[in-house]
Amino acid sequence: MANVSMRQVRKSFGATEVIHGIDIEIGDGEFAVIVGPSGCGKSTLLRMIAGLEAVTAGEVAIGDRVVNDLEPKERDVAMVFQNYGLYPHMTAFQNISYALRIARRSKAEIRERVERVARILGIEDLLARKPSQLSGGQRQRVAMGRAIIREPDVFLFDEPLSNLDAKLRSQMRVEIKRLHDELKATSIFVTHDQVEAMTMADRLVVMNQGVIEQTGTPRQVYRRPGSTYVAGFIGAPAMNLLPATLSDDGAAVEGRGMGRIALPNGAGPDRSGRRVMLGVRPEHLAVVADGSGGLLAARLLYAEDLGASRLLHCAVGEDELIVHTQDETGDRPGDTLRLAADPANLHLFDAESGRRLEAVDGG
Repeated sequence: MANVSMRQVRKSFGATEVIHGIDIEIGDGEFAVIVGPSGCGKSTLLRMIAGLEAVTAGEVAIGDRVVNDLEPKERDVAMVFQNYGLYPHMTAFQNISYALRIARRSKAEIRERVERVARILGIEDLLARKPSQLSGGQRQRVAMGRAIIREPDVFLFDEPLSNLDAKLRSQMRVEIKRLHDELKATSIFVTHDQVEAMTMADRLVVMNQGVIEQTGTPRQVYRRPGSTYVAGFIGAPAMNLLPATLSDDGAAVEGRGMGRIALPNGAGPDRSGRRVMLGVRPEHLAVVADGSGGLLAARLLYAEDLGASRLLHCAVGEDELIVHTQDETGDRPGDTLRLAADPANLHLFDAESGRRLEAVDGG
């Protein structure tokens, strides 16, 4: 296997630049997930690694080779697409073995390798079927088999689970991660689904409008989002963000409906009066009894019952927030709730730049 490096990579379509100087190193055997909304450039980035899109500037390297000028077939990568990319007139066996047949491997070797891959994927009894006779999950397993059998340096996954239903997506996440752990292959997985990103990644790469906002383990990105963009994208539901102002002494924040909230580390008087965004995750808010203090006074708009828990949609002045709670008390729309949170779970961001204020918060 091999590491993948991108050094000041840029991509333009005509006069429009869509990738703005990406620098990233994906380690040998690592499972990296590139996550972001549609149009952020993540699939374009993947296609440049594969050689399906030309690099406008910068370098793409696989192992110790700069591959900018190499054809896709010379890069030793295998790609699994969202739409499976199977030949409809071929059986699963023929689809999986296609690369070996083109390479003129012996029939015995082809059969032995196809059967081994089929065992890994649990599709031994599907090899005689054509794609039209397979379910979406089965087609995706065949597509992965076609990639695995090549034994490439790098596996590339371009939103491969998007066409599957929720239950099957969950099953396939586990399958793909299990395969990675077994094969120890360098893998780059692109998705817009942050649940997929959080559950599968060794390392998360969060993209926004052609730039990398933040990288780290899923836990690092969740616990210390580097910007309001990351805070609002990673987490389900997303982090609540409320406008606030640093107090005159820089030791607290104040805002509509929240009173004065002391900061774990303080900000210092040089930042007094600065406009900030106060962040707190829905699962870190709790409803407290009247008269017991609290962080915020919020008006309940409506509640969503998830079975084991509830989502309380609330208003704080003109702003809205969500509380994720296991409390089953029968609050009614219009009720005023007192909400509390451990100060260590609060996050502060500069209101203008959106960047995290590291010296201020305790998150």
